[in-house]
Amino acid sequence: MSKVITKEYTVYDYSDLQKDDELCDKIYQKFWLENPNNINPWADENLDSFKLFANTLNMDFDYSLSNDEYQTRQCFIKLVPDYDLSNKDYKELLKDYTGNGYCFCDDLANFTNTLLDKEEYKVLGESKRYKSIIISTDDFVSEIQNKMFELWFEDNRYYLSKESFLEHVESNGYEFDENGNFI
Repeated sequence: MSKVITKEYTVYDYSDLQKDDELCDKIYQKFWLENPNNINPWADENLDSFKLFANTLNMDFDYSLSNDEYQTRQCFIKLVPDYDLSNKDYKELLKDYTGNGYCFCDDLANFTNTLLDKEEYKVLGESKRYKSIIISTDDFVSEIQNKMFELWFEDNRYYLSKESFLEHVESNGYEFDENGNFI
């Protein structure tokens, strides 16, 4: 013979979390931060943006990135440029670049166009005789890599923020018990 046991829960929603900071912090910690399956849902799109951008500039792209808020020792982004491309070539490649519709595409294009307007990068690819040209290209590529890192981890920090958590709770109608379990 089977038994049916009914258990009552006090259920908390967005409005309850807005009123009680302690409860909100507890649920935010357990449901949002400690959940190993909670990763930035835009991670794949962000990577696709990086790959498309690198491909547009005729650069090889290699990476190892975490879904954490901050960079770990294992994280890297490596772009390998075509050292024969000039400042003018890069500007031409970016002229019709539309990206894949994600915000990283515009951010990277605007950032790179600003770099190309800087005096130190106007000499890209002009001559292989001068070591300074290679250094300049390496510096140019390094700045783009650093921007990619900045965008990646800034986006992860926002996604894992309490503000983002509350936006998701509100827009999805999430409800929790007092222990932070999703109902």
